[in-house]
Amino acid sequence: MNNQIKYSLAGFCMGVAELIPGISGSTVAVIFKIYPNLMTILSQLRLKNLTLSFQSLSKTFQFNVSLPLIFSMMIAVILCSKGINYLLTNYEEIFLISLGLLMIALSIYVINYFKDLAEDKKLIIFLSLGIIIGFALQELNISSENTSIFYLFLSGIVAFSFFLIPGISGSAMLVVLGVYGPIIQAVSAFDFVLLLPFALGCLISLLLLPKVVLSIYSSHELKLMHIFSGLILSSGIFLL
Repeated sequence: MNNQIKYSLAGFCMGVAELIPGISGSTVAVIFKIYPNLMTILSQLRLKNLTLSFQSLSKTFQFNVSLPLIFSMMIAVILCSKGINYLLTNYEEIFLISLGLLMIALSIYVINYFKDLAEDKKLIIFLSLGIIIGFALQELNISSENTSIFYLFLSGIVAFSFFLIPGISGSAMLVVLGVYGPIIQAVSAFDFVLLLPFALGCLISLLLLPKVVLSIYSSHELKLMHIFSGLILSSGIFLL
């Protein structure tokens, strides 16, 4: 398959995946076998690599594949966000129940159907910690009316951080943080008052965290996955 077509298809599927709290965009990248190269491109986002030479930038950031991926992701987000916003607006109860069930199923999938818990009982501590944090976040009662600029900024950092990790959807973390609905509605309506601080958080995460996130994830994968699973489980229960 032509690389441009491959990355375009991957980008579109990644965009759709990141809108729905199920499979993550980075997992799609793994499926398309572009994840290692994608992380290589992202890791090059440093000040020393920025130059006025288009040829140099193109070589460093592989514009021949990265631009098709980015554009197709943007198209997917713009097109599909309207459909999801329609479901939220007209079939909110059914959509949220379905979303809750999906989140619960995802929480089980994330930790490999509790296989690791059976082998190491100490991991239940991290699962419980995730559940407790998840329920604590729900008590914040975040909505489009009381979402602060700073909270949206932090949500952008968290969501994009999880975009970098295969297995956890960034949108799943938006559900955990209570801003999934407001962000989807903002994307659909091009509400830049909400989108700009969120996008800034994503940008900060993109510039600073790829190597850090992947380093922590590789060193503490099992513990982190159980915390993530607990977060997602509690959020799914809350949606029901």
